[in-house]
Amino acid sequence: MTLRSVVHRLGLSAAAMAAIAAAPAFAHHSFNAYDMSKTEAVSGSIKEFRWGAPHSSMVVIYVDKSGKQQAMSVVSGSPAAFARQGFAPRDFHAGDKVTLTYHPNTSGGAGGALATLTVPDGRTYKDSEAAAAGPPGAPTPPAGPPAK
Repeated sequence: MTLRSVVHRLGLSAAAMAAIAAAPAFAHHSFNAYDMSKTEAVSGSIKEFRWGAPHSSMVVIYVDKSGKQQAMSVVSGSPAAFARQGFAPRDFHAGDKVTLTYHPNTSGGAGGALATLTVPDGRTYKDSEAAAAGPPGAPTPPAGPPAK
């Protein structure tokens, strides 16, 4: 076996291992459970906010169309995505009134994947990770109310 063939085989092995290692990361970022072509809006209050990798998430209490209080779970961006937009864990508290847009669950259940989140001080987080997963030409979610 020549040195060139050994180097070639090592290169192919390294490339194959990198592809195998990357596969879970691509699979993890699937948004197949959400209808990325639609957005819905709701106002409510944060019951719980989980700042964590690989994605943060929250439970929001809102009033449904029949006037009943409901809870919905919304998956959101990574802590790094929040931080890039100037948000930190201290910005989210139980009881905070928020407005959000989200891509609904394909199952029809309450909740989905976050598109935008407007917090009490008027700042709006836009979930670029979910937006990148949407189909080409999908509607851009509204930015929410203007900052005060």
